[in-house]
Amino acid sequence: TGSIASVCAGRSTVESGGFLIISSGEGTASSSGALTLRSTNAGSAGSSGSLVFSAGSSKAGNSGALLIGSGAASSGRGGALTVIAGSGTSGSGGFIGFTAGRSSISTGGSVKVDVGEGTATSSGVVILHSSNSGSEGSSGHLAFSSGSSAGGNSGALILGSGSATDGRGGTVSLCAGSGTSGAGAVLKSSAGRSTTASGGSICISSGEGTTTSSGAIYLRGSNGGASGSSGLLVFSSGSTSDGNSGAVLIGSGSATAGSAGVVSLCVGSGTSGAGGALTALGGRSTTLTGGVLVIGSGEGTASSSGAIKVISTNAGDGGTSGILVFSSGSASSGNSGCIVMGSGAATAGSGGHISVTVGSGTSGSGGSLAMQSGRSTIHTGGAVYIASGEGTASSSGAVLVLSMNSGVGGSSGCLTFSSGSSLNGNSGFLAFGTGASSDGRGGAISVTAGSGTSGAGAGVFAASGRSTILTGGIMSLSAGE
Repeated sequence: TGSIASVCAGRSTVESGGFLIISSGEGTASSSGALTLRSTNAGSAGSSGSLVFSAGSSKAGNSGALLIGSGAASSGRGGALTVIAGSGTSGSGGFIGFTAGRSSISTGGSVKVDVGEGTATSSGVVILHSSNSGSEGSSGHLAFSSGSSAGGNSGALILGSGSATDGRGGTVSLCAGSGTSGAGAVLKSSAGRSTTASGGSICISSGEGTTTSSGAIYLRGSNGGASGSSGLLVFSSGSTSDGNSGAVLIGSGSATAGSAGVVSLCVGSGTSGAGGALTALGGRSTTLTGGVLVIGSGEGTASSSGAIKVISTNAGDGGTSGILVFSSGSASSGNSGCIVMGSGAATAGSGGHISVTVGSGTSGSGGSLAMQSGRSTIHTGGAVYIASGEGTASSSGAVLVLSMNSGVGGSSGCLTFSSGSSLNGNSGFLAFGTGASSDGRGGAISVTAGSGTSGAGAGVFAASGRSTILTGGIMSLSAGE
């Protein structure tokens, strides 16, 4: 080993030790001299010597600080401060490590990186990046992480821009790098896992606007290329092995002096193929009743509640508008679900109307309106029941069955009241009657053929049933008792 050269200041047993000052020469008209501290190059079979800048240890006080900096400049820029690990031709590159001091009884030391202040313009930039990789590797990753904790909370990680008093706050942008092969890079945010309590939450909030609107939040997949699809969006709670899975809530906030925000679910338009589907399903259960699907309009505490409109959009020039299907599912071992359509009760007004109308057209026959009860292969088929509303203090409502007036060149539609035919039994009977009255007259029954202004008057026919093997049916007309 070569000889050691040591420079030491004086030692003192009662006061501070002596200073050791190394200064380059002053240049009164030009630059001052440089100060170079380095170890000499190594030989062919060794390493160059290390450089150690360290304050000594202390038994009863703070150890000395280590300050490395460039001087101030009154008419120029402050000197740069650069820390570079040496390059090499074999093995990994040299390591640069910054570690704050450890404490066995209190909080460990902090590491702080600050850019220079710009008193009249912008402050400096902090850039943390890994260098570009070579032709056969990946660029280095960046890890921002707090340490683990054995008996308390681990440290928080905060990324944010500073506030601005006369401008906008700085943007915070997280972008995964682009590439020319393979799938694009993933951007992932995961809250903390807990083995004894609830997992951590993820909260994404837009900025508050104290005097105007708050900021918007956009979650979207980027546009697809020439031969692909745009990315899908998945809003889903996780599965659970012993409990309820989490709810998914989508809604707008309340408004104290305006309308609440609209919630709109729209499928994108396209120029080829069928339009995209919009599906809402209640949850499936293997042991109990499936989940309910509830669609309700907004309550109007001082006025009307909101309307619910279920419509198919208008058709184009060469098609028909979409059908609407209201149907319960089939059942393999029980009754299928019923369909209930009705208006709510009113305490100080009329009950709401229910109107079923077939749309008009300009070519072909008008659309049909069909009501049919259920078919049964082993029992009686379902009944069709039409009743007017009860009037508890006045008359009940009327039931009107009529065909509409005809046009200039046609007849009004016929009315047919008929029971179906029977292969092995009596066909159903047809009963017309008025109800009994306990304090008044029974209602009249009137069968009248309509009047006309040309040709013979219309006939009224009543015929009893024909039989091919027994006596024909009886026709009986009786006056009231």
